[in-house]
Order: sequence, then C-alpha cells, then structure tokens
Amino acid sequence: MEFEHYEKGTGWYLTLAVIGFMMIAYQIYLHDYFAVITILVILLAIYFFSKQLPGEVDVVITNKAVTVGNVAFPYTTIKRFWIVDKNHSKKLILETTAYLNRYIILLLNDVNPEEVADILKEFLPESEPNQETMAQRLARKLRF
Repeated sequence: MEFEHYEKGTGWYLTLAVIGFMMIAYQIYLHDYFAVITILVILLAIYFFSKQLPGEVDVVITNKAVTVGNVAFPYTTIKRFWIVDKNHSKKLILETTAYLNRYIILLLNDVNPEEVADILKEFLPESEPNQETMAQRLARKLRF
C-alpha cells in the first residue's frame, strides 16, 4: 500500500470546513486576499488528498538496493532504518541522504517485521529507538 487510509466521516469534513471558514474570515478582516486564495487552494488540496485511496506498490529488497515500485534506493543513499509496530500498523522507515525526501515510509501490512529487519541488518544499521517521526504522529492523530 502507498499509505495508510483512514475513513473520514462527516465530522472530519465539517471540522475542516469550519476551521477553513474561520481562517478565511480572519484574512478577509485583515484585507489579505492573497492569503484567502492560498487558504482556499490548501483546503481544496487537503480535501482531494483525503479522498484519494492507496494503491498497491511492490517493494523488493536485494543485496544492492531497496526498490519501491520503479524507484531504486541503493544502500549507499540510505543511512539507517527502523521498524515501527504500533496500533496494528507496521512500517519500515528508511532514512536517506536526500535533503527533501529524507524518510521513505513503507507499510509492511502482512509481512513479518522481524524478517525484514534481519535482511536489512546485513546491509544497513538499525536505528534505536524505533519510533514514528513527528509528521507521522501528527498525520495519524489527524487521521490524514
């Protein structure tokens, strides 16, 4: 799976709309119309991304790289890895040397995380403590 999908009910969308309306109303009060347009664009993006369903992605671990779909991440570009196993959600997190896409997060679904860790330990250091990034925790709490 590309990402974790959370079902969002009417309350989630109503909360988004109310917060968005309050932010827009405040920016209109300040006569900052560029901010109004920016907030509208951000709200529309959040709405459309919330409706998106995850697709299946093939992940292959070889002796040279971790391949996610059509993109290969050679071990020379991966600093370390760790596995998070919380709340019925198992994730493999790879920290890369890239500046913008620093973390690659892969859902393990039905795969045994210990087996994945044993394979990757041959090529990469495992990081401790095994925890989610701050952005992951925030996204999970917001159900996004």
